[in-house]
Amino acid sequence: MARKRKEIPVARTRVDDVDEKVTRACQHPGCGAQADHRAPRSRNGSGAGSADDFFWFCLEHVQAFNRSWDYFKDMSPDEIERFRVEAVTGHRPTWKLGDRAYRAWAEGQVSDHFGMFGEAVNGAGPAPANGRVLDTKQRRAMAEMDLDESASLQEIKMRYKQLVKRYHPDANGGDKRAEERFKSISEAYNYLLSSGLT
Repeated sequence: MARKRKEIPVARTRVDDVDEKVTRACQHPGCGAQADHRAPRSRNGSGAGSADDFFWFCLEHVQAFNRSWDYFKDMSPDEIERFRVEAVTGHRPTWKLGDRAYRAWAEGQVSDHFGMFGEAVNGAGPAPANGRVLDTKQRRAMAEMDLDESASLQEIKMRYKQLVKRYHPDANGGDKRAEERFKSISEAYNYLLSSGLT
């Protein structure tokens, strides 16, 4: 069974009353046509003001007005440049990137509730794995070998042997994807050994 739509009553507004439509005459000298289009009197107008904040023109004269409109009239070159620079951010206030955040971190106003930044932030967060701090390349190498950051040197060697057996080209009939994976595993393992990881 189809559901019937309920009609929601809407109060009548001035917009609904076609008979009360305001008619204005074009404000261009010598034109008496109906003025349906508005144009700002100055660039400082809010755009949402009363009807007196605008000129009212017919279509022909509002187009002529718009062609001759100069927003930057009576502005110095410095004011125009400042307007252009502020327009990039929509004329909203801005500040240097990192200024406010650094001050907040330095003053201890930011808490690391989830321990994402380690002990370096307000003493919060978990201790580094095995008492060591890994750099980005070491973390990537561990991830390449599918190891946790807390893996010991013995675990790294054992995992390397497992992966070599699985991805060696001779064991995979010359499969290119296995060969590429074998190369990346070997590079990761060599990097971890050469980086002095203990």
